[in-house]
Amino acid sequence: MVHYTVFSQQLFTQELGSYTGWGIEGREEDGSLSGRVEDLTEDREFALLVAAALNREQAEPVHLRDILEDLLGVPDIREALLHPRE
Repeated sequence: MVHYTVFSQQLFTQELGSYTGWGIEGREEDGSLSGRVEDLTEDREFALLVAAALNREQAEPVHLRDILEDLLGVPDIREALLHPRE
């Protein structure tokens, strides 16, 4: 099973200047990297919620980019994954 965690990077763009970007990476049980998306957000708490949702839903690494695109682009999907109904 893959376990997702967040990581930070110090980045720079002309538009924003220096900033901290948060990404998500997935690792297999043996510690090998199975997927990584850099600079997903500037919001650490959001990145932590996304990693928790990925872990809760046991997301497959092959779908990581598609899942993240949906989370960022479709409000209903984002809300359902980040705040599941009990």
